Parts: sequence; C-alpha cells; structure tokens
Amino acid sequence: MADRVRLNCWPSPDFLVIGIQLKNLAGQLHSEVEELVPLDTGYSEEILVPYSLFETLNLHYWCLPEQQKPLGTTVTGQVIQFLEAYAEVIIPKTNEQHQVIVQTFIGNTRFLIGRAFLRRFKVILDGPGGQTCLLSPIADN
Repeated sequence: MADRVRLNCWPSPDFLVIGIQLKNLAGQLHSEVEELVPLDTGYSEEILVPYSLFETLNLHYWCLPEQQKPLGTTVTGQVIQFLEAYAEVIIPKTNEQHQVIVQTFIGNTRFLIGRAFLRRFKVILDGPGGQTCLLSPIADN
C-alpha cells in the first residue's frame, strides 16, 4: 500500500519559508502565532536566531558548554563566535515539535532555517505555485 501524506504549504512568492514557533525548554514561546521563517540551504546548521530573540527567550540557560562553541566565517571573511543552545521548534500546521540546537552571534538579526533542520522532512519548493510545502505522513487508523 502506498504511503499516505498530507501536504502543508505556506505562500511564499518572494522567498521560501516555513511557519514555525520557537520555544525555550521552560515553555516560553517567541510568538503566539507561527512566524514565516526563510529557508537558507547555504546555512548548514538547524536554526539561526536573532541575538535579541536568543536573549528574550533566555536561551543562555540552555547553552551548550563553552568549549563546544563553534566559530563561523561570514561571506565577507569575518570570523564569528557562535552561541548555541537547546530549544524546541513547533510547526503548528503539521502539529510537530522538534528539539533543535539554535545558533546566534552578537549582532545577528537574521532568523533562518538551515539544512540540518530541513533534513528531517520532505520539502517541496513550488516556484510556479509560489509556495513552500512539507509532506507529512498520515497515520493509518
């Protein structure tokens, strides 16, 4: 029997996005509704969050040990020290929740979904339809 799937899509005529909510491990949400966050296949990690959001959610309480903080290099060659912490990503449309490692650095203003998070899903980038979709399995009853 063929696998049954549900297609969950977000309109994205100008850029590729998925609607998510970010939650710290104490249960505090960054937003009461989903936020459309761009996909960036050039970013190899899971989730990059703005530094201000990292502070607002008090993610420093769930930071990875100091010795594990990776260095990154921007496209301009600038070396940056990442801060990393555990958090939860909720995808309201699919009713899914995933524990992730979020990254930021001092001064970062970008909110991105990277390749490491996308590897969990089958993703359709529908350019002509102007939407980004996740295929979610439907459980047989």
